[in-house]
Amino acid sequence: MSEKRLIWFHGRECPHCRKLAPVVEQFEAETGIKLEKLEVWHNEENAKLMRTLADIIAPACGGDLGVPAFYNEVTGKAICGRIDMAKLVAWAKG
Repeated sequence: MSEKRLIWFHGRECPHCRKLAPVVEQFEAETGIKLEKLEVWHNEENAKLMRTLADIIAPACGGDLGVPAFYNEVTGKAICGRIDMAKLVAWAKG
């Protein structure tokens, strides 16, 4: 893995992910920071990556592995669920 990524794990039909999409778009527009968007409900490779991070992501998601979930490869930290702009920025900047 050459460059550390900020990853957004999401599901195509996930209603919570759809509601969060405008926050992600605003975050990217205002900060210039891009998230790598990995769909996990229909892409087994992405789901497998998410499962390898379960020990970090699940606690952020209340104990279960779910979407929407964000993982920062630089800090090794995850956030999950209803995220506002301030929380997303704080997570991204570590």
